[in-house]
Amino acid sequence: MKAWLETLSDDVLETVRVSPRETITPARDSHGARALALLRELASASATTSLQIRGGEVIGEGGMGVVRTAEQVALGRTVAVKTLRADRRRDPESAVDLLREAWVSGTVEHPNVVPIHYVGVEPDGTPLIVMKRIEGVEWSKLFADPVEVRRRFGAADLVAWNLGILMQVLNALRFAHHRGIVHRDLKPANVMIGDFGEVYLLDWGIAVALRDDGTGRLPLAAQSTAMAGTPCYMAPEMLGRAGGGAITERTDVYLAGAVLFELVAGRPPHLGASAIETLTKVIESAPDIPPQVPAELARIIARAMSREPAARYASVEALRQELQQYLEHRGSAELAVRATERTDQLLAAIARGDIERDEIYRMFGACRFGFHEALAVWRGNAEAQAGLARATIALAEYDLRAGHARAAVTLLADLDDPPAELVARAKQAADDRARRDAAAEQLLAANDPTPGRRTRVTLVGFLGAVFTAVPLILALMPGKFAYNYLTHALFSGVSALVVAAIAWWARDTLTATVINRRVVAAAIFTLAGQGVLGLGLGALGASIVMVQLATQFMWATSAAWLALTLDLWFAPSSLAFLVGFAIAARWPATQLFVTAAANLTFAINLIVRWRPDTWMMTPEERRWRDERVARRRASSRRSVAPDR
Repeated sequence: MKAWLETLSDDVLETVRVSPRETITPARDSHGARALALLRELASASATTSLQIRGGEVIGEGGMGVVRTAEQVALGRTVAVKTLRADRRRDPESAVDLLREAWVSGTVEHPNVVPIHYVGVEPDGTPLIVMKRIEGVEWSKLFADPVEVRRRFGAADLVAWNLGILMQVLNALRFAHHRGIVHRDLKPANVMIGDFGEVYLLDWGIAVALRDDGTGRLPLAAQSTAMAGTPCYMAPEMLGRAGGGAITERTDVYLAGAVLFELVAGRPPHLGASAIETLTKVIESAPDIPPQVPAELARIIARAMSREPAARYASVEALRQELQQYLEHRGSAELAVRATERTDQLLAAIARGDIERDEIYRMFGACRFGFHEALAVWRGNAEAQAGLARATIALAEYDLRAGHARAAVTLLADLDDPPAELVARAKQAADDRARRDAAAEQLLAANDPTPGRRTRVTLVGFLGAVFTAVPLILALMPGKFAYNYLTHALFSGVSALVVAAIAWWARDTLTATVINRRVVAAAIFTLAGQGVLGLGLGALGASIVMVQLATQFMWATSAAWLALTLDLWFAPSSLAFLVGFAIAARWPATQLFVTAAANLTFAINLIVRWRPDTWMMTPEERRWRDERVARRRASSRRSVAPDR
């Protein structure tokens, strides 16, 4: 590249340095002689043609030509007439260049190309072109002026308006390419916007033909190897370097990308501090797209301005369709931008750690809603998909740290491709939490006093009645029954067996929870224990009164143990037995009455504590009982199933 730059003449470098926005006209091609012949033929034909035109004021002047308004008398309309400047009127090559611009414009007759009404030659041999008079302003004077665009055309969205203009220009280029013409000088200064919104692509002076039509009117792209175009917009192949590539339709694609770059950056892509820097930027074709440009639009610009033509869009129509899709996606992109801003706030709040979880979830809900709205408009919005994943992953990690693993798993399940490592950690934590919760629920259920309340109350009522009535009968009918330590032990043992039988019969309830099992176990072992205690004391020669006192104290300690380990409501019963023990120890004759009173107090205390809200089974209790029965039966079937 450096060697090629050193071959450029000082004139070329000076032109690029001083006027990077001005068009460089290529050297003459070998078709010039044929074009001059056509010019002579045209002069001969014009001599026999009368075109009544009344000249007017000058409305434009360039390096070669001048444009005046005029009245076409026959049609009574205002037209524009382009001829050569006074200093170029005797230059045949300038005349050919002017005619070629007219010939190209005629070839690509299109609604977005200025119509050519007439091409002729004045008596002195100067070409004369009559074209439509365009009343408007250059696009370059509008595309960065939202106030003027709104005033002239009522467009509130400057970006959308500019892209609409560019897409109309691309329509003109598409037709030109269909006719085999490459413009080579697309830039905002070469686009005219009419007062009623008409869009015209002008200045076809350096356009080239991809196919030879045999007329010699148009220069051929294959033979146009010299540098040509506007330096600050040029595609690399327009520099005329050996091996730099051919001029094709994709050259205009590049130029359209360069114009698009200027629309979003506010400057052409190849402006440099020197001619060498400008041309180096052309060769490198790596435009520094501003970071605030939406990602989709940035991708379009980068592809259109690819250094290698094969990497660009295949046609201006493909580029136009991409821009159309961008306009359709633009609302989605704006929603994603706002949702991304909310996500940044969410992540900052999570990092600070000074906001409640409910507020964090409210902020996340706003982010997720914005991203979902963006995706509803455009499912392929990669920024919205990435933003949604970013917010969701951040919240999942937040929940995971806070111990809400199940919530983290649920959040990650909404993502199409969540991080595998995070999902594994969340699932492991959720499983661990589920096991802990199940164990806690099992422990809670085991200590739930609700199941079996009616059975417990019935059992306590039955035992309370028996153990209250028997001492009273013995006390009120002395001598009627043989009451000694043997009958005491026998009565205790039978009572223990009765309680065990009732517990077996009602095992689905009385063995289901810790409280039931402990109450039943305490009753059986205390009754059996008092029987054994009676036999032991009797064998030692203790009186029945001593046996009764020992039994009273044993029940007091059993009730105290249940109060400490199971339910404080056993404490009044323990106190009642201790008071009875003290009274009977002081006044032994009251032993049986005191025992009956303590037993009755014990029964009333527990009946009050365990009384059910209703004596009918609730649907929940019935379902719980049925599940217990079903599990027991299933367990029984497994235990008797033969080995296979």
